[in-house]
Amino acid sequence: MKRSTFNYIADMIRDYPSAEEYIRRREQELMYRYQEFKDENVGGGRAENKKDEGVAQMAITIATDRRIENIKRNQKAVGQALKNSGEITQDIIYELYLRENGIYNTEGVAQKAHISVSQVRRKRNKFFELVAEERGLA
Repeated sequence: MKRSTFNYIADMIRDYPSAEEYIRRREQELMYRYQEFKDENVGGGRAENKKDEGVAQMAITIATDRRIENIKRNQKAVGQALKNSGEITQDIIYELYLRENGIYNTEGVAQKAHISVSQVRRKRNKFFELVAEERGLA
């Protein structure tokens, strides 16, 4: 696996617990866009019989936003890989990437799980391959 793909998947896994917050924040950005003040008095004012389609446009924008879709696909890929992994692999991924204050490295996780460092790396790499496969990066 390429180093860049490995790092992308590692970041994807680290962002997994915060995915819902990222989605909520992006939806808020789309719903409440900043609009610079416009002088509405220029040109005779507003049209009286114009339909307001702002809400419909906003719903379509949220439904088709690339950033939201990408976050959802990443979240689904990591979730599926976690679900399809063994308990030891889940513990390894949790300790290395999902724990808030990641205090362990591969050696520390190996000691905690009572397995060798090479087994930790193999299980981690297998998990990364699962995520890459789910996400279509393999």
